[in-house]
Amino acid sequence: MSDDVSIPLTRSLQEIVGSLLFASQTPLTAAEIRESVKAVEPVAGENAEIMDVYRTCTSREIDEALKGLGKALEVSGCGFQLVCTAGAYRLQTSPSCGRYVRAMLKLDRPSRLGRASLETLAIVAYRQPITKSEIEEIRGVDVSANIKTLMDLQLIRLVGKSELPGHPFLYGTTPLFLEHFGLSSLQQLNEMDPTLQRSNPRTKAAMYKKPVTAKTELEVAAEEVAAAEAAAEAKSMEMEKNPEVEEDEIVQEELLMDESNQDDDDHGDDLYIDDTPDEFDDEDDEDEYDEEDEEDDEFDDDEEEEDEEM
Repeated sequence: MSDDVSIPLTRSLQEIVGSLLFASQTPLTAAEIRESVKAVEPVAGENAEIMDVYRTCTSREIDEALKGLGKALEVSGCGFQLVCTAGAYRLQTSPSCGRYVRAMLKLDRPSRLGRASLETLAIVAYRQPITKSEIEEIRGVDVSANIKTLMDLQLIRLVGKSELPGHPFLYGTTPLFLEHFGLSSLQQLNEMDPTLQRSNPRTKAAMYKKPVTAKTELEVAAEEVAAAEAAAEAKSMEMEKNPEVEEDEIVQEELLMDESNQDDDDHGDDLYIDDTPDEFDDEDDEDEYDEEDEEDDEFDDDEEEEDEEM
C-alpha cells in the first residue's frame, strides 16, 4: 500500500468556503476567505487547470459561493446555518436547537440582561454616539450601573469624546453586539421596529462640534495686532540673518524719498514760470514807460504854471 494518498479536488468553490468557515474559530470576511483560497499552490499530480480556477477566483464568485452555501444549509436542515454579523461570516447552530446544545454542554440558564440594561442598550444602539447625560435625560434615572454592566459584557464601548463643555465620553455598540443579536449591520435595527429609527451618524456627530460664533470687534482687533507683531518680528529676524537686505531696503527708501522731494520742487517751480511771449512782454513794458512819462510831463507843466503866476 502506497504511503502517498491522493487528495481529491473539491467539487466546487462552495465546498471550499464551507470547510473554511467550519474550521475557523472566528468569523471570516469574504476577503479573508478569498485570500485563503488563493494561497493554496497546486502539487504534483493535481490538475493545475482546476487549481488555477480556484486560485483566480473573484470577489463576486466568493459572494455567490456564500449565498449558495446559505441556501444549501437552509434546505438540508442540518441543525446549523450561515450567518453574517458585522460583515463577517460564520456557522452557528440553529436557534431552535439551542436548549439541546446547552443541555449537552451542561450549561446553566443563559444570563439575561435586566430591563434597565436592555433599555440603556437600546438607547445607545439607536442614538449612538451618545453621552451618559443624554441617556439619563431620556430614561430619567441614573445609568452608571447599567453602562458598567454593558461595558463589562462588551456590548458597548467608548467611541470618542464630545466637544461639549467637560468633554464627556461618547458611547456606541461593539461588533459583539451585532453578533449577540444576530445582526449583519446596524441598518437592520430600523427593520425590527419601524417606529424606532436609528439616528443618522453624520447628523449626530455634527451635534458635538464646537459652535462657530461671530468674533467681536475686540477679538478682531487683537488678532490684527498679533498678526502685525508677528510680521514685524519675522521681518526683524530676516534682517538679522541678511543685513544686506536691510541696507538695500534703506537705500531704496532714500531713493524714493529723493524722487518725491524732487517732484515737489519741480512742481513748485512750475507755479512761477512766466510763459508769456517776449513780444507781449515788450509791449507791456512800453505801455508802462509811456504812462510814467505822461505823469512826469503833467507834473512838470503844473510846476511851470505855478512859476509864471508868481
